[in-house]
Amino acid sequence: MGIVILPLFLFWVICFLFSLRIGYVLLKEEKLFVYKILPTIAAILLAIMYKTHTINQFEGKESLWAFEIIFFFLFNLDAALLYCAALLAYFFLKKRIKNPSIKSLIFIIALSISLGTLLGSFSSESFMEKHNIEQTY
Repeated sequence: MGIVILPLFLFWVICFLFSLRIGYVLLKEEKLFVYKILPTIAAILLAIMYKTHTINQFEGKESLWAFEIIFFFLFNLDAALLYCAALLAYFFLKKRIKNPSIKSLIFIIALSISLGTLLGSFSSESFMEKHNIEQTY
């Protein structure tokens, strides 16, 4: 199972680190501190909300496959497409965008999706223990 999960973890870790780079590049020339700290706080809060909302879909289950929640987060096609859209917007529009709000939005989308995916993957086992969900192999 590690042959499949480890490359996906590495992919999302690289996405997370690149999201931090996106935030640095897009927001480094902004003079106002508000345009630097508020998008970061918003992205972290959205990542936590994404993780919480997605993982709560498994709350009523009595038993789950051991890697079901992890696979749900790592193979989430909607999240991957949204991250790719933010990545493409960054590459194609970073020189043309002058509005700091749009720059912040690209950073918020990229960071919240990558961080939320990693948080959800890492917290799946503790969620199953907290809700007394049996792991099946």
